[in-house]
Amino acid sequence: MLLALLACSLFREEVQVTTERAYPEPYRSAGGDVVIVVLDTLRADHLSQYGYPLDTSPALASFAATATLYTQAWAPSPWTVPSTAAILTGLHPLRHQLRHPGDVLPEAIDTLPEQFRRAGWRTAAYSYNVSVAPKHALDQGFDQFTRNTGKVLGYPHAGRMTRAAKSWMVEQPGPFFLYLQPMNCHGPYKVPSERRDDVLGRAPSTAFEYYGPVMRKILKEGKLSARERITDRHLRSLQEQYDTAIRYTTGEVAELFDALRAAGRYDAATIVLTADHGEEMFEHGGFSHGYSLHREVLNVPLMVKLPGQSEGRQDHTPVSLMDIAPTVLAANGIDVPALDGQRLGEASERSMVFDINWPRRIVGQALLEGGFKFLSIKQDYTGREDATLLYDTLLDPGESQDLAAAMPEKTTEMSARLAALATGLTGELKPDNVLSEMDQAQLEALGYLEE
Repeated sequence: MLLALLACSLFREEVQVTTERAYPEPYRSAGGDVVIVVLDTLRADHLSQYGYPLDTSPALASFAATATLYTQAWAPSPWTVPSTAAILTGLHPLRHQLRHPGDVLPEAIDTLPEQFRRAGWRTAAYSYNVSVAPKHALDQGFDQFTRNTGKVLGYPHAGRMTRAAKSWMVEQPGPFFLYLQPMNCHGPYKVPSERRDDVLGRAPSTAFEYYGPVMRKILKEGKLSARERITDRHLRSLQEQYDTAIRYTTGEVAELFDALRAAGRYDAATIVLTADHGEEMFEHGGFSHGYSLHREVLNVPLMVKLPGQSEGRQDHTPVSLMDIAPTVLAANGIDVPALDGQRLGEASERSMVFDINWPRRIVGQALLEGGFKFLSIKQDYTGREDATLLYDTLLDPGESQDLAAAMPEKTTEMSARLAALATGLTGELKPDNVLSEMDQAQLEALGYLEE
């Protein structure tokens, strides 16, 4: 009975709350509008624009026709807070230091909305992820911040967010900086009843239960034998629910872009569509995100329309979510400070360092470089400790064959390289933390610590 009540509390939806900061009135900027949309938990390979065989995102076609699509875009961490902070700061998680559940962004770090606010843009954010919120200081620089005050899995639908954002946009006489993070692509993949038939001509199967007993046993209890209970029927259901949520969410986002066109503000705008991380679909025996460092949780969509851009194209250069900040600053004539990210279009082949420090899920780092990916796992939910893995991502993009034992010299080389790069990125700032160890233990006991 208690577990049932706790589960219900996790899914409960509560009202959104808008807070405003008392910033001085900015001077009037001559730049264009900036819109950044982070589709929470959207992996790149489930979008139509990235070659997915099911038509999950037809509504994005007109946007993609005017944007640059990055096929090799990477999140620096497989969960929300570190990656979202990387978008908003242009800094690697090892630099901005939001790496653990409960960390708070140091006040000394200058955020993207703060820089636009000083330059004359009105700023607003709409976040239905409860961790992209003031308690982590991720509201820095926003005149208005609208958030979900309910539970992490009880988020409101994206349509509610886009309606509010469109109303806010039309009230702005000058340029604005708008950030949105809808949650419908995050489990339990909620979709309004009237939209559940959009992809398949019927509602998705409910055979897979997000954070149901089997998923919980695998991830929270480490009972790996429970993997044998996962069938093709469960996985089809999982994908159907996920894909239906993508179709709904991308449709809502496209309506926001249409509103920009109708207002005559689209051409001059800078528009970014991306995700904070992806989602596991049992490729490596797990689900959700924040439990591994594999491709499915790190490879994210990234489409960017710069001011005046009217033709779509593809860019296959490896890029990072950290590259968003310097790109949108430069596109709008704002000086770009020293950041870990590089301007898109100027980024060259470079190493990608991934990091996660979530003791009850996984503590580890990874390096993607020269066609190889090296993972160093200190501990994870499966019971592994001090494990090293090596993949040839050109021959094995799904990361299914570990070559560490077969290629010891390459493994040693990449291990040393990762250590050196991570040391170079480590920041001196130490964040506050809003969660005590007892708080974290209690939240984990519920089966899902907030993102």
